[in-house]
Amino acid sequence: SYLIPLAGEGFDLTWAPMSMILVGALYDDVMPNLKYIALIEELLPFTDFIPSATLGWVKEFGPNIIDDAKGRMGDAKRAGRRERDALANLHLSRQ
Repeated sequence: SYLIPLAGEGFDLTWAPMSMILVGALYDDVMPNLKYIALIEELLPFTDFIPSATLGWVKEFGPNIIDDAKGRMGDAKRAGRRERDALANLHLSRQ
């Protein structure tokens, strides 16, 4: 839509209400005002670089991903300690 001058901006005018509905359906529970940001982003020229749907996704799933990663790191540390202790015990039993 950007190959033809002003076609991209014309497409944004038709896409803006659809984007607002879709972003609202996806992230209204997490960020109720995000649908309005998405609408304004599509209506204003040269604001297509704002990742409004991505912001909603990060707000919804980002904390869970970080908490899950922290849990996995803790599990890996515990497994590493157990392995280290087992190798130390094996080494002591051979002496």
